[in-house]
Amino acid sequence: MDRSALGDEWVSFLAQTSDVNMAEQAARASAVYFCCSIIAEAVGSLQSGFVDARNNAVSLSMGEVIGLEPNPMQTAAEFWASMAYTAALRGIAFAEPTVGLDNVELWPLDPRGTSVTWRDRSFSVDYTADGVRRQFVPQQLFWFSGLADSTAKPLVPWQQAKGSIEFALALELGARSFFKNNLRFAGMLSTDHKLTDESIAHLREGIARWKNGGIPVLEQGLTFSQTQGTNADAQTTELIKQRTMEMARYWHIPRSMIAEDAGNAGSQEQEALAFVKYTMRPWVRRIEQAISVRLLPPDMKAQGIRARFNLDSLLRGDSATQFRNAVLARTAGTHSIDDIRVNWFDLPAYGEDWSEDPRAPLNSNRAADTVTGGQTAPQDGVAQIVAALMALPEGEQAKAVAGLEQLLKELTP
Repeated sequence: MDRSALGDEWVSFLAQTSDVNMAEQAARASAVYFCCSIIAEAVGSLQSGFVDARNNAVSLSMGEVIGLEPNPMQTAAEFWASMAYTAALRGIAFAEPTVGLDNVELWPLDPRGTSVTWRDRSFSVDYTADGVRRQFVPQQLFWFSGLADSTAKPLVPWQQAKGSIEFALALELGARSFFKNNLRFAGMLSTDHKLTDESIAHLREGIARWKNGGIPVLEQGLTFSQTQGTNADAQTTELIKQRTMEMARYWHIPRSMIAEDAGNAGSQEQEALAFVKYTMRPWVRRIEQAISVRLLPPDMKAQGIRARFNLDSLLRGDSATQFRNAVLARTAGTHSIDDIRVNWFDLPAYGEDWSEDPRAPLNSNRAADTVTGGQTAPQDGVAQIVAALMALPEGEQAKAVAGLEQLLKELTP
């Protein structure tokens, strides 16, 4: 805050309050901002698109909206991060779908101008922006929300954590006042003598010097008695750590991601996986279903088309784990070479039949072959046949090829 604009008294009044009555005040706590922002940034970093009932990627114009450019002012990463931050802090996030020049556009609603009236099985939204007030019904909006208590109305995370947030802000204000006062403790001046106006003026000058690090001269038997304990006595550091962990529990943030003493590397990796499974997956699942239900037309929903955010990038682990998992997935026949290259390692696909088929034999991986000039066939047996044909004289190659064609016709049912 600018002291020159507001004045020292007004700034002092604002700085001394730790009451939390709005989401913006709750976000002043560093732990609250960290918990909400790390969820938001993780959601914004995910790749998104649409898949069919068989989990195959589907190209839709709406896919560009949710995965690239929701509106002309925001990229997909910026839009989903802002929506996820709002939902993580306030419990729900709204956006207005509109028809743009090229496609559908999604414009987030400013939560500070949004008022929701909840009913038993519906709600209405009053939205004020740029001095214009509008009302929306659920069918006009896109939204997703967090955990609810047996009703459609979601719980508000910052209100659930209100006590912990106010405690943390009170600790911060206390420590700020202590250091702002040049590490000088509060206390009481007392004397048995009556102070004159001149003595009081000298005393005020001495207090001003004391606040700025100087040494006051106490007159007329004045004595100073400390009335407040030190930060060490109050165990401020331990309390701040405890309050930080307490607030992390409200947003399911693992200890290794928010605490200083995070443990060893093995436990950190496991907690990172727990963050994906127990924090990110529930949010992503809500967003996927909200997109599929509230943005897709009925005919696409009937075909089984749905939105999908790719969480694989958050589950990769270190390099050794990535390659071990890739080998296991390829050996088990659950993923093709192109699946692993594109979705796991961000490499271009080969784009061939054998590389797209997860059931292709493991020996289909192509290797350089001097006989065929580096263009071996997908299977070793075929490569050997090609090499044998090329070793024959030119006059014999045509006969051998004709014989092979006849043999294939006889073997083909």
